[in-house]
This record gives sequence, C-alpha cells and structure tokens, in this order.
Amino acid sequence: MIERWLPAAASAHAAMLDGVLVSIHAHMLLIFVGWLALLTLVLIRFRSGAHPTANQAGARLLWPAIAIGLLILGDAYILATKALPAWSARVAPPPAGVTPIEVRITAEQFAWNIHYPGPDGVFGRTDNALISASNPVGIDRTDAAARDDVGLLNILTLPVDRTVVIQLMSRDVVHGFTLNEMRVKQDAVPGTITRTWFTPTLTGNWEIACSQLCGLGHYRMRGELHVVTAEGWAAWIADEQARLNR
Repeated sequence: MIERWLPAAASAHAAMLDGVLVSIHAHMLLIFVGWLALLTLVLIRFRSGAHPTANQAGARLLWPAIAIGLLILGDAYILATKALPAWSARVAPPPAGVTPIEVRITAEQFAWNIHYPGPDGVFGRTDNALISASNPVGIDRTDAAARDDVGLLNILTLPVDRTVVIQLMSRDVVHGFTLNEMRVKQDAVPGTITRTWFTPTLTGNWEIACSQLCGLGHYRMRGELHVVTAEGWAAWIADEQARLNR
C-alpha cells in the first residue's frame, strides 16, 4: 500500500491522515482503470475495419451521466467518511482531561528557536533585546517564571505518548513548520500565534523541515526532532536544569 512510500507514521493521528491519502489514490486508480477500459473498448469497437464510414452521432446522455454521477458519489464518500472527520479532528483542541506539554517555536531566517517553559510549566518573559547565540529565544532570567525556562536552537525534544501543543510564531516571513513523521504541517505567520498539536507514538530522531520557500537560505532551515521515552524525557529535563544552574 501507499504507506510503504511514506515516512514512518509516528503520531496518533498519522494513520487517519494516511487513510485519506489511501482513499484518494484508490479512487484515482478506479477512475484510471475505468477510463482505460473505456478507451480500449472504443478503439476495438469503433475501429476503421468495423466502421469504414464515420458516424457523427454523439454518445447517449445516460452513460456519461452515470459516469459523472459515480465520480461525484466517490468524491462525496471520501469527503464524508475520511477527509472531513480527519480535518475536524485536527482543528479540534486536545481532548478534555489531557494535560499537554506546551512548547513555543519562533521561526526566523533560517532557524527554529525553541522555548520550553521548564518544570513549572509557565513561560517566562522574553525580550528580543536579549537574543544572543547562547540565548536564541531571548529569555529574561530576571523574571521568576523564566528562571527554569529552556531555550534551544533547532533542537526539539519530546516524550513519547504525551500530547504536545506547539505555539508557532515568526520573526520575519512565513515559514512552514513540518514534521513529516508526525504528519504535522503548520505555517508560522508573522504577527500571530498559530497552534498545532499531536501525540508522538514512536521514539526516534527525525528532521524539522520548512516547507515554505522563505529566502535564499531556505534549504538549510533544518532542525532536529528527538522523541524519547518518559525516562529519557525526565533525564533530559534534569540535564537542562543542571546546565542552567552552572
């Protein structure tokens, strides 16, 4: 099936979106086979040997109407049973009762600035004037809520089987935040915050890509996605807090 040619399905909603693709391609295959069969029939039945004199009469209205009706019914079936449910599930907020991990990601030419709220779960104050090589997010350490915050460049680490909400922003142009294995693509738009969420189901190391042409350095706007176990997540948080306290 088509899944063999897709990136690994590593999120809870990946199978649902892959199902939409499979349905669309199956519908396209049926249309292709149907038209190929019709073309073959026409070439044989109306060959010059069987019909030396051309007949200009058109096809009867019934068969084209049936063909068009079947196409519409197929499209409506995919829309109602696959596409709309998938869209509805993706635009809905995380399920009630789920406490997600929230991460802010600020895109810029040509990097992903990643801001974790720290163990307290509260994002501290940031200031663009404080942005530097060692502080890519511009975290203001004088703010009590910001003292345990973690700011990294191009490295996103997440725990498996935990829902994650990504808050996306951009400092310059539109960027396309893309995690292929998570089946996530969301534009980061200047002047606004957009949100997307997902639940990783597999551990692994993958790529953060930008799927919007954002300038001459677009090709090198790549980050790292690391999905780790619960133990690995706790160890990572402890390491980052130890680094902050040095």
